This record gives sequence, C-alpha cells and structure tokens, in this order.
Amino acid sequence: MLNKKTFLMLAMAAGVVAAPAVHAQGFGGGLGSIGKSALSGAESGVESQGASMASSMLPSLSSASTGNLAGILGYCVQNNVLQQSSSTAQSVLGSLTQQPGVTSSSAYEAGQRGLLQTGNNQMFSLANLKGELKTKLCSMVLDKAQSAL
Repeated sequence: MLNKKTFLMLAMAAGVVAAPAVHAQGFGGGLGSIGKSALSGAESGVESQGASMASSMLPSLSSASTGNLAGILGYCVQNNVLQQSSSTAQSVLGSLTQQPGVTSSSAYEAGQRGLLQTGNNQMFSLANLKGELKTKLCSMVLDKAQSAL
C-alpha cells in the first residue's frame, strides 16, 4: 500500500500534480529536499506555461501602422503602463510623433484611445487587458516602435 509521500512523488513524476506548496504542507511537510525541489520545478513549469499562454493571447502588431503604434505608445505612457521603460518610451514617442503625418492620422487617434489595429479594419482594445498582459503588450509596442525608427 502506498503512503501519502510515495503517492505524491509518483503523481508529480507522472505530471498529474502541479499543485502549489500549500498542498505539500498538507502531507505533513515531509517531502524532503527532493520532493520540495520537484514540487518547486512543477510550480515554475506551470507558471512559465501560463505566462507563455497569456502572451500568445495577445494580438499581433504586424498590421499596426506607425501612427497607430505611436498612439498606443502614447496611451501606455499616459497610463503609466511602462513605468520601468518610461523614459525610453517617451523618447521613442517623441521621435515617432515628429514624423510627417503620424499625429494627424486616424490610426494615431485610435491608438491614443488604446485601440490597436489588428488588420481587416479590426481593433483590439487595451482597456480589456489587466496587469502583466497590458504591460507585456505595451513593451511589445515599444520594441516594434523602436525598430520602426
């Protein structure tokens, strides 16, 4: 008959359990260093898998015009989404808005309202994003805008 510790180790090895550390404590904390290491690895794998799945849910920037990227970047700066990169974002935004026709385009205006062009006359609203997803998309926009200069 399997004891709780052995069952947990077998379940983790099979990939059946990717539970947080709280569940490990429910087994008396007797996992030992190998069990704790395996549980920690499982948690990290689940977290990174979740982050990559979330990033894949973000829209592509391939259809966004320079004006739209500049507007989105302005939206991100205005809403303090890019706090750690705000000086870079402001510098890139300044360079983009000095290009002819950028600030007078409807795509720029849409971007300032947080609407990203996704192609086929479709828009994606950044207002629907929260936390890290919004930060990730704004970082993507900053990178794309920098490469457009």
